[in-house]
Amino acid sequence: MDVLSDVLTFLRPQTFVSAGLDAGKEWAIQFPGHEGIKFNAVLKGSCYLQVDGDENVYHLNAGDCFLLTSGKPFAMGSDLSIPKIHSDTIYKHAKEGIATCNGGGSLFLTGARFHFNDQSAKLLFGQLPPVVYVPEKYDQAAVLRWGIERFTTEFRSERFGRRTILEHLAPIMLVQTLRIYMSSPDAKNQGWFAAAVHPNLGAVMQAIHSSPQEKWTVEKLSEIACMSRSGFALKFKQIIGQAPLEYLTHWRMFMAAESLKSTGLAISEIALSVGYESESSFSAAFKKVMGVPPRAYKGISH
Repeated sequence: MDVLSDVLTFLRPQTFVSAGLDAGKEWAIQFPGHEGIKFNAVLKGSCYLQVDGDENVYHLNAGDCFLLTSGKPFAMGSDLSIPKIHSDTIYKHAKEGIATCNGGGSLFLTGARFHFNDQSAKLLFGQLPPVVYVPEKYDQAAVLRWGIERFTTEFRSERFGRRTILEHLAPIMLVQTLRIYMSSPDAKNQGWFAAAVHPNLGAVMQAIHSSPQEKWTVEKLSEIACMSRSGFALKFKQIIGQAPLEYLTHWRMFMAAESLKSTGLAISEIALSVGYESESSFSAAFKKVMGVPPRAYKGISH
């Protein structure tokens, strides 16, 4: 099973195509915090980007893409040392989906926001850096460049179905950005992405995600990883931040939460589908991870 597709399908991101930004002359804009993650592509010109709490300043050029993953306030501009205007100042006057700053003409940027309703999104995005930056020069960005070209054409058009096409293109661009990140050195140190691409742990992640109902033990998982039991348990916790069976429990509960929201299955049936023969033991595990019992969660989700 494709673990990345599996998780993204499970999380079911909702796409909101954001307004484009057309900026000119010297400019600097302060943006407030936001929910979900933002995907953006620079279509023309260049600018600087800095996210609150991140000491890095990114110099963005035409063709570059980036994800904003932390939801924290951020600033963009041709010069971040000059006084910044609040984004509401220009976005409340946006026309046809495009906000204009200083008459425009120097920079054009567009993108989309992905909102995830469930806290399980933290499983995938919680350990990403505040900015996932993909320069245009990356060879792996060819599909992304194709997506940007199509996205730009549709964004600027008035053709029927424009919004639908944009909302289908945006997830493709999100996945390609994550693919590129997964192949980068930054992704191979710690977290979910590191485990997914690890030569030994990747097979374990695939096994857990494809068959969560199996009676997994650390010994069985270590065999899949082709590692000793102790070495596997240590490496898994070092990279993921959770013990193998703790991660398994969390994944099971996230899947169960989705079933509670989207199906009419009985709690006993859901429990069995994620590896619990006892409804009471399942309920105890669910409450520990999700904060409420399954019945209460089902009521909240509906």
